[in-house]
Amino acid sequence: MRLFKTVLGDISESDLGATLVHEHICCYSEYAYRMAGKDYLDKDALADTATVYLKELKKKYGLATFVDCTPINIGRDVELLKRISEQSEINIICSTGFYYTDEPVLYNTSAEQLCKYMVADAYAVNVGIIKCAVENEAITRFGEKLLRACAKAHLCLGLPIVLHSNANNCNALKALEILFSEEVNPNAVTVGHLSDTDDLEYVKNIASYGCFIGLDRLYKNTSEEYVSKKTQSILELCKASYEDQILLSHDALFFNGFEAELKIDEQPRFSYCFDYILPQLTKSLSDKLMVQNPMRMLTCK
Repeated sequence: MRLFKTVLGDISESDLGATLVHEHICCYSEYAYRMAGKDYLDKDALADTATVYLKELKKKYGLATFVDCTPINIGRDVELLKRISEQSEINIICSTGFYYTDEPVLYNTSAEQLCKYMVADAYAVNVGIIKCAVENEAITRFGEKLLRACAKAHLCLGLPIVLHSNANNCNALKALEILFSEEVNPNAVTVGHLSDTDDLEYVKNIASYGCFIGLDRLYKNTSEEYVSKKTQSILELCKASYEDQILLSHDALFFNGFEAELKIDEQPRFSYCFDYILPQLTKSLSDKLMVQNPMRMLTCK
């Protein structure tokens, strides 16, 4: 039986259930939190808010698992995730890995050493995915190092890689070349944020390698045009025989510590796909996108 790693320990295949594959409880600065404490982020209030809302999602939509894709260097907080998971009775899968922003502590560290850090971290807190990120059109030397470090960690751990990409500048293809050069199998990679583009040929190009397709930036746009466009994109990808690779999520969060206005969002958009996209699809396809495909993604199948 396959097991899945959560912040509270391993769970079985039957416990995974409906899964949001790319979300965040919060992103924040450890430095700002150490300096300002609750004036910057009230973690007690955040935990209470997240618990209430996730319980609602579990009751109304049957949500069972929440993949928190927050990298280590933008506020991954395992103790906070454990607390919320216990209180909400939602499985939370956390990540190791780094965001694309240059940082002094990482800049002169080798890919091999970064890999060792991630492997040690993965065992210490039972992470379930490796997060990697590229943003600019040109992959910098620093970005290439992070990609290679994540690839090496994947080969050590057997965990899937979730790639933050910029669909508007099409940089995922260059990132994939680097990952593949390190002998990462395409079915171990989820290319994220592909719902940010209307260029389905680009998305199909990525899917043709065998990668998972992260249609994981669904916004709170309830217009008929937006809902129809997103639904038709899914159906066109299914028609092209990629339905086993499509993943839906929102890339939403309760707290963003990098915004000018700091606030805890009591109603983030985690319910959007359940309310607006899935009702447009058949039940069998909905189950595949929300249950079966996340299971395959998390096991690199």
